[in-house]
Amino acid sequence: MKQNCQSIASSVLNKSEIALLSNIPGMLKRQYSITRVARISALLRTRTREDIDTIIIYAQKSDGGWSDTEETIWCAKLLEAFGDEYTSQINRAISWLKSIQHPLGGWGLTSRDMPRIPATGLALTLLPQLATESAFMWLEKEWAKDLQADVKLTYKGGFTLMAFGRNSVQPENPNLIEQTLTYLSAEQNKDGGFGPWKNHPIGSDPWSTGITLVGLTSYPKLADRKVIEQAVEWLCDNQLPSGYWRYHFIDEGSAYAYWGLTEALKYLGEL
Repeated sequence: MKQNCQSIASSVLNKSEIALLSNIPGMLKRQYSITRVARISALLRTRTREDIDTIIIYAQKSDGGWSDTEETIWCAKLLEAFGDEYTSQINRAISWLKSIQHPLGGWGLTSRDMPRIPATGLALTLLPQLATESAFMWLEKEWAKDLQADVKLTYKGGFTLMAFGRNSVQPENPNLIEQTLTYLSAEQNKDGGFGPWKNHPIGSDPWSTGITLVGLTSYPKLADRKVIEQAVEWLCDNQLPSGYWRYHFIDEGSAYAYWGLTEALKYLGEL
């Protein structure tokens, strides 16, 4: 990693954390999406309640879920971080997520949606209580199919890696992980970041880069250190003065960039 980036990477992370944290009160006041608040709060190393837990508990529906799959995942994950006092609410959320799991094994955006790799990967990564053989079998089969397609999406590879790696689950195909790592390394843009695919019209973005970093660092013994270092450099070079990264959903893109940078710096021994 470039010397200048190595010296400022932790500062970049801290600046991002301050920006994301400072935005939470305004989001709550304006009654912004609970997903956005829960996502940021769950990922930050510094956590403040700011009445977040009260608002989240109030918004939980009678069936145990929140507005959709992703919101339920993030809310349950955040409540876990607050300690044992919310065990009942977390268990209800897990039960709801299990109830809407697709018969094929994955999760969609809603109970009526088809199963999708991002939703399934996120669920298995953040809530290992959901880990079942059918879920991992579906994820492996779906990603293996995507990996053979003409157009592949980096973030799907990232979500797949993080789900398998952070649950220490071995795919039935013993080569799938190395194939995915090789694919992602080859998809890195010349500037060091990642987009949905290499040379995508929008270029590198913080969302794809963050997800890819979380995926790659899920396999620290197999990942290419240089690829991770270059992605960190891209995040260092492209942070806005505000502490965010440019993205159409700026706090979502920045939250995933923050997550990826956190895991990358742990991998590099900087945290």
